[in-house]
Amino acid sequence: MHYKLLLVLFTTLYCYTYIPELEIDLSAPPKQRWKEAVQLVLNLYGYEETFGPVFAFHNEHSFDVLNQDDYTTIAQALRKNFPEHALELEGIIEVLDRPEITFEYMAGWAYFHEIAHITNQFQECTGVLLSLDDQVIHGRNMDQAPKQGRNLVLHLYIKKDGKNIGEVVDWYWFKGGFITALKYNVVALEENWRIDEYLTKESVMTYIKKGLPSLTQVFRDILINEKLNTFEKVVQYLENNEVGCGLYNIVSGMQKDQGVIITRGSQETFQTIRLNTSIGIKYLVQTNYDHWLPDPEYDPRRTEAENLLQGMKNNLMNEFGVYAIMNTYPVHNEGTFLTVIMNAKYNRIIVLGQEAITFFDDE
Repeated sequence: MHYKLLLVLFTTLYCYTYIPELEIDLSAPPKQRWKEAVQLVLNLYGYEETFGPVFAFHNEHSFDVLNQDDYTTIAQALRKNFPEHALELEGIIEVLDRPEITFEYMAGWAYFHEIAHITNQFQECTGVLLSLDDQVIHGRNMDQAPKQGRNLVLHLYIKKDGKNIGEVVDWYWFKGGFITALKYNVVALEENWRIDEYLTKESVMTYIKKGLPSLTQVFRDILINEKLNTFEKVVQYLENNEVGCGLYNIVSGMQKDQGVIITRGSQETFQTIRLNTSIGIKYLVQTNYDHWLPDPEYDPRRTEAENLLQGMKNNLMNEFGVYAIMNTYPVHNEGTFLTVIMNAKYNRIIVLGQEAITFFDDE
C-alpha cells in the first residue's frame, strides 16, 4: 500500500501548476483591496479563460433561480448590512469593466453558496485530518466547475493593521471571501458543501434580508477577529453561528488531536466529531455526505480515503503521505481545482494547482 501511495505522489507532481501569489491588505481602502488580484488573473489568462466562462456557467446552473427583483433585493441588503463588502465589490467591478457585470450581479455572487445550494448541483470536496504525535495534518481538495475556474485560484497572504494574519488558497476571493484558510498560530479551515433538503429560495432570501453574512465571509471574520485566538474558540464559533445553508466545517489546530468536523444545516444541528487517538480515532475524512451514512455507490471518495489511511505505513504518516491520499482517484478527480496540505502547528500551507488533470468529458 505504501509503495502505491509513493508512486501516486511522484508520478503526479509533474502535472501540477504554480498558483499565483499575492498579498492582500485588509486595511487598504475597500475598493482597492481586490483590484490587483483581478488584474493579475486578467493579465495571466484573460477574461475569456477566467471570469467569462465561470459567470456563464453559473448563470445557467446556479443563478437561474433568481429574477431581477431578487438581485435588487440582495444588492440592497448587502449595501445596508455590509457596506465595506459592497465597496470591495465595486472595486472588482471597476477592474472587470464590463456592462453586464453590475453591482446587483456581483451581490448575487456574494451569496453564491446559499443560492447554489437551492439546486444542490455542486458537491465535491474532500477533507482529511490525520493526528500525529504533536500535530494534525490537514489535507484539502476543492472541486468545482467549470474548468476555467482553476485559473481564478490564487494563493493569498492576508495582512491587516500591518500584521500578517494568515493565508488563503481559493477561487472565491473575487466575491470577498473564501473557504480554505490558515490563521497563523491558531487553526486551518476548510468548508465543504452539504446537501440541504430544507433549503428553499424563500429561506435563502429571508436569511439575506435579515442581514446575515455569506458563507464565505465566515472564515474571513475568523482571520481578522483577534478574540478567536484558540482552536476551541474557533470551533465553538463555527458550531453556533447562524448559517444560511448546509455545510461541513473541517478545522485543525496546532496540537495533537485538535481536529474536528462540524456538520451544519440551515434548520438542523448535529454533534461535532473529533480526533481522539486515545480511543483509536486518529484520522477523519469528510466529503459531501453525512459521516453517519454510507458513501453513495457512485461517489466513494470518503471510503477510498479511509481505506488508504487505515493501510498507511508509519513512514508515510506525514504531509507527503496525506498528499498522496489527496491525489488518489477518486479522492482526486476530474473536478478538482486544487490540493492543499495545511499544518497549523508550523503555519505551513503547501499548494499545487490542477491544470494538467483531465476535466469532465462533457466540458
